[in-house]
Amino acid sequence: MSELGTWEEKLKTRIISAYHSSGTLSPSALAEYCEGASPKDISKILEKISEKELESGVRKIDFKAQSNFFFRLPAANPEFFQWWYTLESQEKLASIISEHLDIRAMKGLCIGTPTIAAYLHSMNVDTTLLDIDSDIITCYKQVMSKINNVQTVLAYEYDVYREIENQFEHAFDYVVIDPPWYQPYFIKFINRAITSLKNNGIIFCSIPKVLTRENVQKQREELINSLSRAGHELLFIQKGTIKYIVPKFEEEALSSIDDDFEIKPWRSSDLIAIKVNNGNQLELESTYTDISESHVKLFSRKKSQALFRAFLDTSNDDISSVNAIKEITKYSETVSKRDVVESFNLWTSNKKAYCIRDIDVGEKILACWASGKTKAKTIEKLASLETVNSQAEARELFDEYESKLELWNQNSEGDIRRTDEEIKELTLSINDDNLASPPSEREHLNSSDGYRIEFQRDRDRIIWSSGFRKLSDKTQLFPLDEDEHLRQRLAHSIEVSQLASTIAASFGLDKDLVEAGALAHDIGHTPFGHAGEHALDILLKNHLSIDCGFNHYEHGVDVVRYLEGPYQNRGFDSHAGLDLTPEVCDCILKHTYCHHGSEDKDSIYANSKHQDIIKDGYSHLEGQAVRAADKISYLLSDIEDGIKLNAITYTDLISCRLFHRSPVDFRLREGESLYSKFIEQRGSIIKLLMEDVILESSKRLSKIKDRKDVFTLGDYAIFHSPTIDADMDEVWTKIQVAKLHKDPRVLSANLNASRMVSELTILYIAFPSLIDDEFRKEHIRLSTQSSAYMKFYNSYGSGKNKQIKVNTDIFKFMPMDRVIGEEKTINFANSVQDINVYDIVLAKDYVASLTDKKIKKLYANLVRT
Repeated sequence: MSELGTWEEKLKTRIISAYHSSGTLSPSALAEYCEGASPKDISKILEKISEKELESGVRKIDFKAQSNFFFRLPAANPEFFQWWYTLESQEKLASIISEHLDIRAMKGLCIGTPTIAAYLHSMNVDTTLLDIDSDIITCYKQVMSKINNVQTVLAYEYDVYREIENQFEHAFDYVVIDPPWYQPYFIKFINRAITSLKNNGIIFCSIPKVLTRENVQKQREELINSLSRAGHELLFIQKGTIKYIVPKFEEEALSSIDDDFEIKPWRSSDLIAIKVNNGNQLELESTYTDISESHVKLFSRKKSQALFRAFLDTSNDDISSVNAIKEITKYSETVSKRDVVESFNLWTSNKKAYCIRDIDVGEKILACWASGKTKAKTIEKLASLETVNSQAEARELFDEYESKLELWNQNSEGDIRRTDEEIKELTLSINDDNLASPPSEREHLNSSDGYRIEFQRDRDRIIWSSGFRKLSDKTQLFPLDEDEHLRQRLAHSIEVSQLASTIAASFGLDKDLVEAGALAHDIGHTPFGHAGEHALDILLKNHLSIDCGFNHYEHGVDVVRYLEGPYQNRGFDSHAGLDLTPEVCDCILKHTYCHHGSEDKDSIYANSKHQDIIKDGYSHLEGQAVRAADKISYLLSDIEDGIKLNAITYTDLISCRLFHRSPVDFRLREGESLYSKFIEQRGSIIKLLMEDVILESSKRLSKIKDRKDVFTLGDYAIFHSPTIDADMDEVWTKIQVAKLHKDPRVLSANLNASRMVSELTILYIAFPSLIDDEFRKEHIRLSTQSSAYMKFYNSYGSGKNKQIKVNTDIFKFMPMDRVIGEEKTINFANSVQDINVYDIVLAKDYVASLTDKKIKKLYANLVRT
């Protein structure tokens, strides 16, 4: 291949890698990742990359699994030289390896480099891990087995002191090693790598930088000379390639000599690549002592392995000590093996070391602590040892150990904390197995955080989301500036959650799912409520040829599935949206209460882009509880706000049957205001409506044998009786529609809302650069034609660039001829103009995300200055 061809292939590989890391196809954005390549060159190469190549690139990484492993790594063992690569270095090293080798077609081995093994495995690359630490092997297998439900994860406990097993000899195409920075270890690691490699295989090895200590430069030269004498080839040395996080033991040691020490990566190494041309081993210089086999046992508490571990060298039992346990205080101040300290056989991950007199006693105490036994139970176990003569001696030994190690003092005594399995069992024990909905799998790989179950995580993600917070400044019915006490969408959502939870408790439904669904059910609302929603719907359908239009049910699922940003910018775990369970998304899409003349639930589902995760038919029972609660809440809130603003009279209320039913008592006393009477009777109205929905639903649910039946029942299983349903429809017709929706303040606000939403959306279509930078950065991940979100909308466009022909008349409210500083994107000489579908979707999503206050400010600044 010519030099030009080689350069193009390397750049192509780097572009695909950058795309999977960043999610963007913008040449200028990709340039940051492409080592000096210009946006112009990147643009040319992009034209040569097919969509299939882009999506099937070897670097499509399961970030979730890789990051889960990284953050669950056991607390580092200072005697095993455990410094972990930073996330950035993991990505960088994996990228270097894949640029030099076709790793998809090769077998790789990682010796003592578990984070690189995890990264490569997350790329679906054939990778084997060998590591001395049994806890790391266990953690690696647990996490990596969840990638595509892999049954066999190749990871084995291995001490480089031992010869490579026969099955690994000459079996690999490349090996990644990170030896301890001392010559005997270096030679041993490289020799084991040579043994495991096929001929012409490659070793990628970290190596200390020249100023690490006084003899490193000499040792580097010795290593290179040894490689040359053995017939191997040094391919390259890259300086400063790898950085390491600061482990707890190093933090403790350096903090003792520097009060201002900052816990940020400072240690780095160079990277060398070695081509192994034969099986010749390197010889250890006679001035160095060979390493010995490890006999270390590991101890940690369940769920706390990443925070603290203790280590016991069972081979070092010839330490003479007057005390049962003695602390080696100088050890806490050392980082380097060059520092001489007294002999020890017990140490911890927080850089404490001890010499103990009796290995059996120490091992028994550590084992009892690790298994969660209480102090009393541990003393009892100690007393059973042959070397312990009495209960009193056992207690004395325990107290001496605990005074030094503080194992129980720093942790709970006994197994107090509930496991996630226990939390799940207790939470679900109140659910009805035949009616409550179990969680389905999320779209993105995940694991339990150990203290919440799935629907609880959904609820919490919603509460902490940007979209949920914005509901506090989105209109319910009346403009919020009419009265500070008027309902906004956030208050309404909390009310729905309370009512729906009460319904759920009556039937053993999943309370966490109900809370999550209720809190999120209106998260898709635009500014100004239904007025903004209607304006966007008409604009998209009638003027922009997006036939699916806009409704807040569908957009609510868009928000939680694609548009929310918390997980989009985490390099180790990037995906769009909140990654909620399908059941919560179902609540959002199907909380519809469609009145005559509006879209029904079937047509909304038929036009939905979420049919891959949401079933057709009625919602599950928790979703139906949310729907019923929603209807009760907005009836009460509309009436309360209407009375507060004098839009509803006493005569209006008593003209409706609902306000004459027991236990409601709407008799006005002399001098009593209608508002105070309504507040007084609100509890009675809620009691009437809630008792009705629970009684009627009890009848309907008694006829259901299985929760699956509710999807095809033909009617809602949780709903009001025909009598109360008719009463509520009467209130809707006589008061909500006839009085409130026609109130001059509501009509005026709706007209203004329609204008603001429509014109601002059109403005942003013409000038996407005016959209908030942060929003555009998060949204750009959806811009590729391969994203499921844009595939849906691109079906309305045509041509390679997916464009829609738009009548230029809709842009004429803008003074295009006087715009300064922006490229004039609309040409009024043409009656129609091609507009990118993505620009329409971006503008639509941004405007829909705005609060009432924000859109008013933007409109005033950009349109009506």
